[in-house]
Amino acid sequence: MKFRQKKKWVASTAALVLAATMFAGCSNQTEGGAAAPAGTSSAGANAGADPYAALPKAVSISMFDRGAVSSDEGTYENNRWVKWIKEQSGIDVKIVPVPRNQAQDKLNVLIASNQAPDLIWEYDRAYIGKLVTQGAIQPIDEYIEKYSTSYKKYLQEHPDLKAYLTFEGKMYAVATERTMDSVANHGMWIRQDWLDKLGLKTPTTMDELINVAKAFKDQDPDGNGKADTVPLVGSNTFDAYSAMNAAMNNQWYLENGKMKYGATLDRFGDAMALEKLMYENGLVDKEYLTDKNFQRANQLWTTGKAGIYVASWGSGAMETHIKDMWKNVPAANPVPLEPVSTKNGKFGLYQETKPFIFVAFNKEMKNPKAAVEYLDWLVDKGWMTLVNGIEGTHYKMVNNVPQQLDADKYKKEVNYAPEYAVLRDAKFSPADLLVKAAPDAVSQKAASLSKTGLETAMKNAFHRDIPYQPNFAELNEIQTALKPFIEDTRAKVTMQGNQYTAVWGLEEIRKEWKRLGGDKVEALAQEWYEANKASFK
Repeated sequence: MKFRQKKKWVASTAALVLAATMFAGCSNQTEGGAAAPAGTSSAGANAGADPYAALPKAVSISMFDRGAVSSDEGTYENNRWVKWIKEQSGIDVKIVPVPRNQAQDKLNVLIASNQAPDLIWEYDRAYIGKLVTQGAIQPIDEYIEKYSTSYKKYLQEHPDLKAYLTFEGKMYAVATERTMDSVANHGMWIRQDWLDKLGLKTPTTMDELINVAKAFKDQDPDGNGKADTVPLVGSNTFDAYSAMNAAMNNQWYLENGKMKYGATLDRFGDAMALEKLMYENGLVDKEYLTDKNFQRANQLWTTGKAGIYVASWGSGAMETHIKDMWKNVPAANPVPLEPVSTKNGKFGLYQETKPFIFVAFNKEMKNPKAAVEYLDWLVDKGWMTLVNGIEGTHYKMVNNVPQQLDADKYKKEVNYAPEYAVLRDAKFSPADLLVKAAPDAVSQKAASLSKTGLETAMKNAFHRDIPYQPNFAELNEIQTALKPFIEDTRAKVTMQGNQYTAVWGLEEIRKEWKRLGGDKVEALAQEWYEANKASFK
């Protein structure tokens, strides 16, 4: 909100002096009678003065708690990088961690109890849209225009971002563009040494993938004489099934020019049928539906007990898990696996849209000027150190690419820090992975695999009919209500026998969609599409 003081003009010089004297003794009031921000003087509230100039330079920001900070490094709230951020930015930054896998639920609780941080961020644009319709966040156009230098310049150089940041005609978030390595969100890997031992070819169709998984289950590929291998594990198995069938449950698709919600499509039923088949045939870990933090899946992969791995690509996770596998099974030979074709076609695994992280401003924020200054500092220079560490300690520059000096030191001291860099002016080429990695043989081997894996993950485009999802209150409400219903229905279809088929599950989801007002939401989505399609690129 813009704070200004009404000016009173009088004809007499004496009257003007008297008015000024009287005004100096008034309580802090802004235009319309509202109190000026705490900490400002009455003089600071005068017309033309910055109402935030006298406030402490303090801002709080959310953070995904992924359990990646070792005890001797500290906590997400207090560690070497939080101290460095405060020292270098000049902003008293407070970190508010939320569990990664329950982030939105935790943020919702904090917002409802008026304890949410000043800056709230998510990868999910739809979640920011929900906060807009709920009135939990505020427009930021004026703040960026008045207080920003670095980010304002960045946005001018990347004008295509503006459409993603705009809701109801106003800008409600900031974001920077993703580099290629963060567009690739999911990836798949397979044990080539297991394929070779069993005389199998790399699967290219879903039927072939199922047959390979059965062989991994039954033919003792690790050679220990025990039936203890798990064919397929990962943190995103159902998302992979859905992406390969072009039917993500929370995405909108154009079907013959009509907007249709992913969870209501026949193709989504195909994904549920695949999930049921894999589970009932023992081709996945029986505990994967309850493995909420994916610790068991990662353990099965890194200890050499799994043959196919489906998981998130970013933050070096793939390389870290593969290097951990080599420590346990030095002869293991994991290689990237392309998404396989299904009866619905061949599609890529999930890939992100252009914006990286959406950072929104809590409507209760006390000092938006400090928030903008902090974000400017991040996009200008802060991100570089948070992503790579300290030059000379954690990396050296090689051909304008930061190269790690010690992989283990980086993993312990820096690996958790990049997520503090919610804005970044980064450039990237797949070849950079080889330069960036530490020079030891294991790190270089992992980087070479990572380069190939990234190229494989990006080889097939994720099926996305519209660049970003619509946002309106009715849609947000029905999505919130439908999500747990879909999860419960999937669990029944997968685990509770023949009476709960994928056909039954899809019909139940469609009934619930309709009961919750899905027909109206589809009509509104169609209106939104017709009104916006000319601007889609």
